[in-house]
Amino acid sequence: MKTFDLNRPINGADDLSDGVIIAMSLKNIDANHFNDTWLQKITINEKDNYRIKILGQPIVNFQMPDVYMIAESANEVELSRLLQLVLGCAVNCERKRCYIEHIRSMEESVQHILMNAIQELMNQEYQMIKERHPEIEDQLKHVLEELNHTIKVKDEIENHCHELDRQIAVLQNDNLDLIQEVACLNERIQQYERAKNAEEASYICFNNLQQQRIQSQQDEISELEITLQDYRAKLDILHDENKELFKKVDS
Repeated sequence: MKTFDLNRPINGADDLSDGVIIAMSLKNIDANHFNDTWLQKITINEKDNYRIKILGQPIVNFQMPDVYMIAESANEVELSRLLQLVLGCAVNCERKRCYIEHIRSMEESVQHILMNAIQELMNQEYQMIKERHPEIEDQLKHVLEELNHTIKVKDEIENHCHELDRQIAVLQNDNLDLIQEVACLNERIQQYERAKNAEEASYICFNNLQQQRIQSQQDEISELEITLQDYRAKLDILHDENKELFKKVDS
């Protein structure tokens, strides 16, 4: 609660029991819903008036806070439940990124407590949606199966692409070796041409054979590069499908 800029001291549960600071925090989270008119309904500085009305949606299996015990005796257990609901508002509002960053900047032990509280609310919310719309679970299961299948196919194609890359690298190295070998042979041929014109034909023939080997290797490399481009195009399509499936899951 101290992370909200409310200009009010918070020293313990008593400072929160009248609901004023909590109400101001909710207005900070979502000023459109928790507007000035709503805020004016909160009684300020009247500790004896603990019949404060709260607005909220019931969450399945979640024990709602007893606001009377909070107002009357600053009960910390009930107050923690109320603050848990405020936390749920903070991490689901339009400015949720800001509040999540606040949480990430806190000590690790505090982060762990807050994340457990958020997770509990999310589980209850999912249970409520599941009971109201049982078909959603089947739809989600189907989407997840499609997503897993797409990921599997994507991984297989990526592995195939990696293998093709490896083969191309090997062929390119072989091609470089052949080019160097041909260069050495050409130099030797020139030397022998000056010394023995009679052997010219045999060396030229050998050189042609090496050139044919190079051309064959280059043709093979070209074919593999074309195949690799086809697989990369398929991989791009699968990436797009994967993104669409993630959007379906998020929605």
